[in-house]
Order: sequence, then C-alpha cells, then structure tokens
Amino acid sequence: MHEINRYSPGLYEFIKHKVEVENLYDYEVATTLKVSNAFIRRLRKTFRIQKANGFFRRFERTYGTGSIDRFKRMIEDPRNSLSDVAKHFGFSRENARIVYQKIYGYPYTIAYKKKLQIRRREKRIAMMSKRLKRLMKVSKKMKAMGLDSHIMHEGPVYRIIVNGYKLAFRCASKPAFIGNKQYFRFNNAKSANTDCDFFICLCGKNIHYIIPRHAMPKYGVFLSPAAGANESKYAHFREAWHLLDKKGL
Repeated sequence: MHEINRYSPGLYEFIKHKVEVENLYDYEVATTLKVSNAFIRRLRKTFRIQKANGFFRRFERTYGTGSIDRFKRMIEDPRNSLSDVAKHFGFSRENARIVYQKIYGYPYTIAYKKKLQIRRREKRIAMMSKRLKRLMKVSKKMKAMGLDSHIMHEGPVYRIIVNGYKLAFRCASKPAFIGNKQYFRFNNAKSANTDCDFFICLCGKNIHYIIPRHAMPKYGVFLSPAAGANESKYAHFREAWHLLDKKGL
C-alpha cells in the first residue's frame, strides 16, 4: 500500500490513463504499482473504468504502431470506401467492417450513410461550379455577338438575363445513340414550370439551341445536331441567337 500512496492524489486519472489510453491489462497495472491483480480490478470497478480493450494492442502489434490512427484517418475520409481501407491493410472487406465496429462501437452502415451525404453534396457543388463555368462561356459568347447579358443567381439556380429575357441553361456533355444517330438528351421533368422565356441547351462543348419556353416539351427533348430542318423541328433553333433580340423587334 505504501507504493500506492504516491499515486493516491491522482489515482483515478492514473488508472484511467493506463487502462483507456495505454490499454494496459489489470495485471500490467498491478505490476507497475506492485499490488495484486485483484486490487486493481476492484479499483477499476470502483472508478467505473472498463477493462482494457485488447483488440487495439493486438491490431497495432500486427499492423504496426499507429495503425489504429491510420485506420481511423482512412475510414473517415469520405473518398475512401471500406474496400479501399481493407486493401491497404491486406485483409477482407468484412474484416474491415469488424475492425470499424470494434473501434467505434457502432456499425459502419451509419458512417457509410454520412459519407454518401458528403459525396453527394460535394458532387452537387462540383457540378454547379462546372455548370457556372460553361454558363459564363455562353454569356461571353453572347456579349461578343452584341447581346448584353448578365448572370443571375437564384438559390441553387443560375440564369442569364438578356434584353429582359430570362434564359434557363441546360447542358449535356455526352451524347446517346439511338440506332446510328447521335442525340443529346435534356431532361426537363423537374423544371417544366421553370420561370424563363428561353432554354439554352448546350450540346457537347459548342453547339447551342435557343428554344422558346413554349416550344420545349414538358418532359425534355432529344436534340441531334446532325439533323436538318426536314428531320427535326428543333433544327431551326440551332444557334438561333437572333431570337434574343430586343422585344418587339
């Protein structure tokens, strides 16, 4: 007991640190204090300190010092999947799931759902940034043609204002094929009631369709830049910038 007295002012903190931080077992703490294992066990229960988790020590013994922290950093990165982390450590995806459960105390499913939310939010931000760059390029093109324009931000939506007209911007970077013909698909289902006068549909990098709102189908349209006036009723809207002249002209 004489050896314990020198720890008594901070005995709780000492035991807690040894067990929860250093993950020492009762017999290891007992050896340090030169007391019996039973005495440390009673102290730990009195202080309501859970016994050391041997998993952490075994994991670090197998995968190296700091491997628990490395696992945490990797698994908490939204860009990394369970398979990515498992591959890094050289075990199965299911083992990675078990390791996660032992470290955090709850299933990986909860973390996975949070990761999905973060990824979707980042994807939306990236898409908006990309769309804004394309929109600015279109605006610059119109200014070069003498059409004075400016970009307006309405919540998550960007519009171009030209001569009092509101223009909704749509873009399709990759074409689809129907038979041997190439089409660009523009889905309008979610924005059928969009407050605008025209839709500017960008096909690929530099083909534009200026379509009046009344001519845009409710659920969207397939545009084929190669189609002539006799093949598509939308052909005459291709590069139809003149439709944006001042009202009444």
